[in-house]
Amino acid sequence: MSKDIFINMEKEIFKGNLLDIGMDNQGIIYNIYKEFNDNVNVEYISGKEEGKNIKEDYYDNCILLFSFNKLWVKFKKKNFIKDIHSHLAKNGIIHIWDIDKGYGKIFNADIKILIPGRKLRKIKIRDFNILKDNSKESTIRLLDNYFKILECRNSDGLYYIKAEKRNLVCKS
Repeated sequence: MSKDIFINMEKEIFKGNLLDIGMDNQGIIYNIYKEFNDNVNVEYISGKEEGKNIKEDYYDNCILLFSFNKLWVKFKKKNFIKDIHSHLAKNGIIHIWDIDKGYGKIFNADIKILIPGRKLRKIKIRDFNILKDNSKESTIRLLDNYFKILECRNSDGLYYIKAEKRNLVCKS
């Protein structure tokens, strides 16, 4: 049986260029972004083809709304984080909302998201793969080399992480 989870994103504000990486987010991020920005500049990636048009060192924000859990293998997640790092501008911010599910666990919920204008969006997330780790802790470990965690919270089996791009120093 699935449970209902409520997220209030009505007061989320994203300024600057925005990279929205996600599947099936029903225009949630776009609607939040356009509420507080006159010049809407949102780039979407939902597959490899769109990724070819994404600029390097350009985006002020990158949003992953329930899309990180779609990657199964740890090295793919790590490469994904590395790619996001390269697309973000100096001091760029990554925002991750996702399910907090470790090995041996399942997740089954209807997530209701309140966005500006008192609009409610609903996303169903079903993850019955007990061999996949999408826990908050594993995500923080993957982010560590590329991002500095600014905010981290979790409740009802979900987590939110806000992190700032680290300026990497090449070692020779």
